[in-house]
Parts: sequence; structure tokens; C-alpha cells
Amino acid sequence: MAQTWTHGSEQNETCPKCNSIYRVTTFRLPTRDSDYFDCQVCGDRIREWNDTEVPSFTLIQRGQHKESENK
Repeated sequence: MAQTWTHGSEQNETCPKCNSIYRVTTFRLPTRDSDYFDCQVCGDRIREWNDTEVPSFTLIQRGQHKESENK
């Protein structure tokens, strides 16, 4: 794993599909990272990045996951 240069801010982010809440901590890396994060509850894509500022997500509250919207 790459060494982090700085520890950034922390904030909460909510999944727009199931309303799960994540604590997001942003780290600054010495090299660019390209990746994405999908919600652990419903699988919806929450964020993509290609930057030296990289988010780390921690689930703090599960939202309501519906198996099918059409049922």
C-alpha cells in the first residue's frame, strides 16, 4: 500500500438509492489512484475517482435495501 502524505477531512455521505450512511475519510497519496466505491448494502455506485485525493468509506448506518423495485 502506498504511504499517505496527509490525512484529510472526514464527512458523512449517504447512498442515494438505499440511504445507507458512510463516514468518508479522504487521504492524499503521492501518486494518482483510479478506483470506485459501491454501496455495501444495495450495490449502487456511490463515487468514482482518478486523483491523488482518495476517499475511504466506513459504513456507519445501514439503509433500506429493496430486492426489487417492481415487486
